Amino acid sequence: MRKFFCAFLLICSFSLFAQENNAEPAEPSAPVENPSVSDGSSPVVGDGSSENEPEKDLSQDYLAKSAAPVNAVAWTRDGKYFATSWNNLVILWNADSNTIAAIYSNSVSENSNPLANIISLQFTSDGRYMLSVRDDNTALIHSVGTNSDSTLITGTGNSIPDAVFAGDYKILLPLDGKNLYESLRLPESGQFKVEEKLDFADGIWGLSSNPAGKRVLVTSESGAVRVVDTTSWEVLTEFECYTLTRIKPKFAEDSVHFLSAKDQNTLVVTSSNDASDFLTVEEPAGFSFTAEFSADSTKIVAGVDSGCVKIYDIASGLEENSFKLMYGDSAKSLAFSPDGKYVIIGTEQGYIYRWVLSGEEFVPEDEKTQENKLENSLTLSVGYGRLGTNYYLGNAIFEAGYRNYFRPPFYWGAVGSLGAGVPGSEFPYTYYEGGEQLSAPFLYTLASGGLIGLVYYNKEFDFHVFSEAGAGWNVRMMFDNSLKYPHHGKPYFGGYGELVVGVQWKWARLWGGVQYDSNLHWLMKAHIGVAMPTKSFRRK
Repeated sequence: MRKFFCAFLLICSFSLFAQENNAEPAEPSAPVENPSVSDGSSPVVGDGSSENEPEKDLSQDYLAKSAAPVNAVAWTRDGKYFATSWNNLVILWNADSNTIAAIYSNSVSENSNPLANIISLQFTSDGRYMLSVRDDNTALIHSVGTNSDSTLITGTGNSIPDAVFAGDYKILLPLDGKNLYESLRLPESGQFKVEEKLDFADGIWGLSSNPAGKRVLVTSESGAVRVVDTTSWEVLTEFECYTLTRIKPKFAEDSVHFLSAKDQNTLVVTSSNDASDFLTVEEPAGFSFTAEFSADSTKIVAGVDSGCVKIYDIASGLEENSFKLMYGDSAKSLAFSPDGKYVIIGTEQGYIYRWVLSGEEFVPEDEKTQENKLENSLTLSVGYGRLGTNYYLGNAIFEAGYRNYFRPPFYWGAVGSLGAGVPGSEFPYTYYEGGEQLSAPFLYTLASGGLIGLVYYNKEFDFHVFSEAGAGWNVRMMFDNSLKYPHHGKPYFGGYGELVVGVQWKWARLWGGVQYDSNLHWLMKAHIGVAMPTKSFRRK
């Protein structure tokens, strides 16, 4: 009995320790160091720029860590996917669950460079194709949903600084760095026809198009910004007052306003119709590498050199929200989700964040229902079972099991147990085995089986009420524990069926019920133990 109670105290202590270590911020939804290795560690929050500024828990916002700067991010217009550059790859993410949908390699032909870095990303309006521009004077067209259908476009100059879709089947890009070319997919063959459209003597540095592709914003290397009509190939408007910074001018969804940087500390929203400045935003710390419009053209998001990302309301010109990056990092790429609820941030140090603008933590789609909040678990318990004889005090049981909540409220499981019937008086029978008499023998039972169950789960209190039906097999054997004359009886094989009910709060679990054994008939039992989520055992 003393061994039984020691085991009971040990498991209870483990349960308390496990709960204490489990009470910490949730891990990132999909943190990975590379596409094949998972790393569930939560990031450490760096020091803020102000001593009085509270540190922010980024564990819900941090998605992943790349070994290289994340130069490009983009959303599909339906919000189903977002894409990020990742070292020398492009990763397509499922937006509802923050899981990887596809990985696009740079090695799509003998002429492609697998070590090239991605510098920009864009989807067609129907979300079927994705365009990536790389720093090795090439661009790639990927078919969304598969990484086997990719087309390589190679430039004729030193680099392709940028490229955009103009509609769903036309691409505009400066193949030689100066002239604007149109690459058009021919429906009958699927091949691309490339044709030069406009010559810019001062070169091309950046491109941005409206959704329909009828207008494109062309930024030259000298800092001039031109609005081009892609139906007539005429320059509609030209702006000469913008100096070249690291932020490329971008068209708003309304096809009228565009965003640019007047200098390192000033962002300007300008009307392309009358050249009037609609909004001017000053930032003493200076803006970093990128700024973007929201999908409804009412907000802009920009990286700031102080190590944060800020959102500004265009109508009022006021700062609306701010996100502090870790380790004094800088935003290299930004993209609003189409519904305006999130911003994907790629940083110079390789971090990828999903900034939740609602103030509520992001919950993946497959975890939004109550049932999917139930974690599969491993269970350990000690228990007591009544045996149908006055000779035994009872049956001390150690049980290990697994519960899989495959379709809550239903679940299935598997259990294995070792029981020891503890004698309470002199053995009332004369029992011989091999010519030797067994004296005060223990009754050892080894059992295993399966179960199905029903569970009610209260998320607020992390509380379960459950019932289970199980069946399995067992083998029993009497054993004389005398160290001097150890003897055992012959094995008895049998089966069992049981019904139990119980409750679970956090990791602590208590249950009991009735069991029918083919050898011992009706038995009662009760257990206390712990249920440890299987995610606790994943490699950190």
